Amino acid sequence: MIENIIAREFQGLMYYLTACLLFLIITPRVSFIRHGRKILFVLILIVQSYFYLAYEEIDPLVYALHLTPVCVAMVALFEGWIPGTATAAAFVWGNVFIAGNDWLPPTIACAVVTVLGIIFHYRIKLSESIRLMILLHILLTSVHIGISYGFMAEQGITFSQTEVLLITVGSLLSAPLVSYTYYLVKHQERMTEELFNAEKYHLIGQLTASISHEVRNPLTTARGFLQLMGKPGLDQQAMDRYRNHALEGIDGANAIITDYLNYSKPSVEEPKPLDIRQELSSVEQWVKPLCVMSGIEFVTSHSTEEPLIIVGDSKKFQQCLLNIIKNGIESMPEGGVLTVSTRQENDKALIFIRDTGVGMNEQQLKRIGMPFYTTKDKGTGLGLMVVTNLIKAMGGRTYYRSKPNQGTICEIHLPMAPNPASS
Repeated sequence: MIENIIAREFQGLMYYLTACLLFLIITPRVSFIRHGRKILFVLILIVQSYFYLAYEEIDPLVYALHLTPVCVAMVALFEGWIPGTATAAAFVWGNVFIAGNDWLPPTIACAVVTVLGIIFHYRIKLSESIRLMILLHILLTSVHIGISYGFMAEQGITFSQTEVLLITVGSLLSAPLVSYTYYLVKHQERMTEELFNAEKYHLIGQLTASISHEVRNPLTTARGFLQLMGKPGLDQQAMDRYRNHALEGIDGANAIITDYLNYSKPSVEEPKPLDIRQELSSVEQWVKPLCVMSGIEFVTSHSTEEPLIIVGDSKKFQQCLLNIIKNGIESMPEGGVLTVSTRQENDKALIFIRDTGVGMNEQQLKRIGMPFYTTKDKGTGLGLMVVTNLIKAMGGRTYYRSKPNQGTICEIHLPMAPNPASS
């Protein structure tokens, strides 16, 4: 009998600890609101209870005086009213319909312990003191056991002193162990949340500093030219030149803000069929003068004369192509060759943009497309991040291959538009 009671209590303890560890493993992988996290805890307990009730041999006395008080007290005390109430109801149901116990003792005991646990949960900062958590858990477990024993004795239910001693001692030893394990779970969860918030605030700080720095430069330039326009004796040609430079500065600031908005919320507002060759031809008009100025040969190659039709926003798609091509041009300060080629592969349209510039090592390649990471002396590090997000919004993917001093290849894979004739 002694071995049987100890074995049943040990099994129950293992199920408690497994539930806590599952909660620790699953919670960081999913973003939950407060009540969602509590519901997750209840679901884990339900699953654990199912396996325990379905596959383990149930001792009615151990279930009523060990599993029920330790679990109900823990959940009400540490998780609040939603999980506490649900857990208490589940254990009352299990006592009556699974263990075959009388309904009155577990109902009264669970109700009292749940109410006390919820009061302690909302009035005492339990996370600040592990000792207080353990003491309150032992107290609530003792209250539950005391109420249950009292009602059982009043109903004439008899049990040996050995059973009473073993189950009581087992419950009072399990309570601090479960409390400490759960404290570690909560502590780890809190540390993860604090680390996430610290990283988020750091990112916001970087973003704010970067925006202010990048926008201030063109605005300062525009202000300077506007001030020059106020000088007496300027001819009309100088006035026009200063005005154009000021407008260019304002346009530059507007373009930077647009980049940040695309980074924060990429979207394809007006998707329509696009011919990749026509889009590349439009971009080519902008980049060829830059290539001539930098001593770079610009080469285009298409594997087929058939149009490659995709669905997207023309302006944003051209912005992606322009960002990648400009990066290629800037990576070849001493000249080189920039090649843009296209081909169709199954139901995908592939675009290859290859430069013969300085290239990147493996560490740089892994970080490419991350916000605020750039290999250039001047830049926000958001250009390729915007490209990645916009291409993803169009249902595509970007890939990069590079080696130091051997150049870089950017691949863009986009789904082809459905053929109206085939449908």
